[in-house]
Amino acid sequence: MIATSLNFLEFHKPYLRFLGLVGCATWSDRLKQVRQAIAGNIYAKEHLEAENELCFRLEELAHIWERSGRFPLTLRKKRHLFFTMAFIAQTVSLFDAVDEASGRQLIRRIVGAIKNNPEDVRALQVELATATHFLKNGHKVTFPDLNGDERFDLLLHEFGGRDVEIECKFISTDKGKKIHRADLPDFYKMIAPFLIAYISTSSSDLIVELTVPDRFPSSMEEKKIISDILCAAVKSNVPVSVEGVARIDIKEAALTDLIFAADGVRLNRKRADEASGTKNRPMLLLGKKGGRTILVVVKSDKNDSVYQSIYRTLTHAASRQLTGVRPALLVARLQDIDIEALVRVAAKDFGSEPPPNMLQVIASRLIRGRHHEQVVSIVFLSESEIGARTADRTPSSGAAYYFDNKTSPFWGAGFNFHFVSVD
Repeated sequence: MIATSLNFLEFHKPYLRFLGLVGCATWSDRLKQVRQAIAGNIYAKEHLEAENELCFRLEELAHIWERSGRFPLTLRKKRHLFFTMAFIAQTVSLFDAVDEASGRQLIRRIVGAIKNNPEDVRALQVELATATHFLKNGHKVTFPDLNGDERFDLLLHEFGGRDVEIECKFISTDKGKKIHRADLPDFYKMIAPFLIAYISTSSSDLIVELTVPDRFPSSMEEKKIISDILCAAVKSNVPVSVEGVARIDIKEAALTDLIFAADGVRLNRKRADEASGTKNRPMLLLGKKGGRTILVVVKSDKNDSVYQSIYRTLTHAASRQLTGVRPALLVARLQDIDIEALVRVAAKDFGSEPPPNMLQVIASRLIRGRHHEQVVSIVFLSESEIGARTADRTPSSGAAYYFDNKTSPFWGAGFNFHFVSVD
């Protein structure tokens, strides 16, 4: 059975099993590539460290073990490691619970995800979290996709008298966005030398707003063209617009308080949004404490299609990964949406005839979609958060915003998925 709790004093047992199954070379090889990429382009650091967070945490745990030969109780203070420790314990317990062939397939899947696609690891973490939820409520869950029998992720046995299929999705921050953060580090590297030289002789701070007509380009050639346009605009201190390529707007602003670290330049996101009149756009901040600063904001003329992207992802799951012969549950975790944010979205449900929010519209369209009758519930999950330590326990929690489809012919009278409303 999959682990639903973890004792610090016993953590070395699943850790050593995980080490034997997955091998530390899996994440150390990946981190070698990541560090080489960062060394070649320092502007990729934030993005690559976030994308490969699991690998960095696994490395930190390995260093603790190598130094001490044990995991001391002080590990309780390293809260940033808790979800990685949970992933290790759950992986080992699942490996022990399935047959040998399925276990090998699980490990191959984890190794491949760590080496090649961190997003696949996050998707597997959603599966494990969902399985844990139902197991804690006393239900039997199996992973049919591990042996290739089915394309959905989990099978919930004898739930309300029926077996229920579950498909889990991890919805990344970049889904549906016109500006993908992975496309920006190379561009930042192109413009940074000129901008750093420029502000060393500048008499004022600048905000440079770069707007592309649609998607930010992935090709190096197109990035170089935009780089040349931006540098020319800054040099002349005149807005520039090249139809079909980019528009550059420049304004002077006091940006001193965007720097709040003595060891270098760091972005105060709230202040940067206020100064630029934008919200949560990709930004590059260059300068030094006590000197001039330049803030580059990147955006698109076209609106992000996050709604359409989430809808397409879940529609594909409903149409292609569910069998259509059993009731089914769709579970989607939304990256970077914390508990408070999801509660704010759900709160719009209440009041007299409130306008539907984005997630309501997605769920409604999915439920009404052709051949989606088997979808009996759709659940949107926030990111998990570590709670305050009480006595000898440190709980984790999250918010769930769910939509039941009780008009479905697959709906069962005994269905109650036990997700707590986020009101």
